[in-house]
Amino acid sequence: MFFLGVDGGGTKTAFAITNRDGELLAHTEQGTSYIDQVGIAEVERVLKEGTQDVCSSIGIKPEDLAFSFWGLPGFGENLDYIPHLERMVNSTLGTDRFKCGNDVEVGWAGSLACRPGIHLVAGTGAIGYGVDQGGNSARSSGWSEVFGDEGSAYWIGNKALGIFSKQADQRLPRTPLYSLVKEKLGLERDLDLIPWASGQGRNQIATLSTAVFEAAQQRDTFAIELFREAAYEHALTVKAIIAQLDFSKDSPIQVSYSGGVFKSGELVLAPLREFLKDENVFLQEPRLSPITGACLYALVQSGETVTEGLIENLIRTEQALGL
Repeated sequence: MFFLGVDGGGTKTAFAITNRDGELLAHTEQGTSYIDQVGIAEVERVLKEGTQDVCSSIGIKPEDLAFSFWGLPGFGENLDYIPHLERMVNSTLGTDRFKCGNDVEVGWAGSLACRPGIHLVAGTGAIGYGVDQGGNSARSSGWSEVFGDEGSAYWIGNKALGIFSKQADQRLPRTPLYSLVKEKLGLERDLDLIPWASGQGRNQIATLSTAVFEAAQQRDTFAIELFREAAYEHALTVKAIIAQLDFSKDSPIQVSYSGGVFKSGELVLAPLREFLKDENVFLQEPRLSPITGACLYALVQSGETVTEGLIENLIRTEQALGL
């Protein structure tokens, strides 16, 4: 029996297949599957080609899959999109043995191995999702880059542009961040930032978060403060989810994370712990990647029993595939 997991996002969409013993057998990637970013036709192409590629790599057809879980960006936010996305998946598989959900769900499924707790995503966008011991779920943040996604790579990149502009005309003292942004964008003049920014989407602006990370490593106070502000926003998300759910008081709530912003390590994790010190929580390193979580969630949704041995198999084969 084969199970497909799909982890969509604003930058890429990952596909992986596992068997019922938790052995990851194949993995492939395509571009973004975010409808608001590329439109319905492109999302359908990404889903079909990714599924065909990952299935053909182990010599099976999509209809041979026992079950699949599709974590798709923005799923459930615009009700008009839901039937289109479900139709795409049904057409891609040739079967109704699947379930669609938001991509934050596969982040939770991976990082906490489908156990109760809270998962934070801070990639191109940002969102939080939690599940309590009663199986109740809740989300917080993820309101789009237009007026939300606080603490995301896009949010950090956009804030960095504001700092750069102030440093460029000396409303703020110049720090390593100024030089790193100018170098990364290849700006000959500071004012060249204006035409550059006007022609970029959220992915390109999100990549500036790497310049902020490099500046923070050079002890740039503005960059360090940006990561601290991002941590504060993620702490608000955790607290909001706790308020919506009924977690057991007997043990700390596991809080895990995924996404490029968290690759900055203690720059964001240390202040996050500080902002959550009065909550009954414990920051937990992710057990599995989001794409492996999608596979695990497909197993759970199909009714398969998930044992610790199965999870250990997923961890071992995930490492072998370099996920």
